[in-house]
Amino acid sequence: MAAAEARALAFREIQAIRKLRNRIAHHEPIFTRALVTDYRRIVAMIGWRSRVAADWIDRIQEVTRLIPQIPDLG
Repeated sequence: MAAAEARALAFREIQAIRKLRNRIAHHEPIFTRALVTDYRRIVAMIGWRSRVAADWIDRIQEVTRLIPQIPDLG
C-alpha cells in the first residue's frame, strides 16, 4: 500500500473511531451501530502501533461477550 493510501485509510478509521467516542461521550445511543465492527476497527488500529497491545486488549476485553446481550429495541 502506498503511503498516501495508508494515510487516507488511517484517517478514515480514526474518524470512525472518533465519531463513536463522541456519541459515547455525549451519552447518545450506540445500540444500532455495528459494534463488533467498531471493536475490530479499534483493535486493528492499536495493532498498527503494537501487535502485543492489540493481542492483550483482545484477551482481556469483555465487549464481544456483552454485545449479543443488547436488547432488541425495534
